[in-house]
Amino acid sequence: MVEEEDFMASQFLISNGEFFEFVAAGGYSYQEFWSKNGRGWRSFRDAEQPTFWVRSKSEPNNLRLRTCFEEIAMEWSWPAIVNFHEAKAFCNWKSQRDGCRFRLITESEHQSLRHENKFDNTDIKMLSLDFPYNINLRYGSESAVNLSEQNGKGFHDLFGNVWQWCEDTFNPLAGSLVHPYYMDFSSPCYDDQHQMILGGSFISTGDEATPWARFHFRPHFFQHAGFRVVTNKST
Repeated sequence: MVEEEDFMASQFLISNGEFFEFVAAGGYSYQEFWSKNGRGWRSFRDAEQPTFWVRSKSEPNNLRLRTCFEEIAMEWSWPAIVNFHEAKAFCNWKSQRDGCRFRLITESEHQSLRHENKFDNTDIKMLSLDFPYNINLRYGSESAVNLSEQNGKGFHDLFGNVWQWCEDTFNPLAGSLVHPYYMDFSSPCYDDQHQMILGGSFISTGDEATPWARFHFRPHFFQHAGFRVVTNKST
């Protein structure tokens, strides 16, 4: 059992259009928005914008989007695919701009948003190919953050479209045991160096497209992952 403070979360995943405001404001240049490790990554990569945004040399103001197989015109309504460092820097920038402390969602908060009541049958419906989320290569790419149906609490894309970065580092659930066939899969990553991602993405299939999937990646990795922002009501 996890007790949570009251919180508010963004109805949608953060879109490319919203993330562009951070980029246009010089967010990649201000040290104070980035953690120590985030500054190291940004400096190493010489990053000025999300990795999958492409700026034309002949038309520097014309941004395009690199998808799995091609470059396309920028889709401003699609979720911003970024790593954990970039997501946290956006939260810090937005906090300063709006005068309210923003952060990423936690695993327990994600669970509370997706369940509409104690006996919600969302988990069972998820197994149906007709369930209206962008998983199982439904579109073969990201989709607009407002395209999927909202759940009973008014939130979109709690599953599918892109994975969601969490504040939590990867950790074992209470009472969990390591399966003998997977001795070296999860347990080596209980090291406080891997951030949790939840919800699956458009390319998630099989067990990764189920509501029970909880995965982990180092904060500088890219894994079809985006984010939504959260604030506590007291801040």
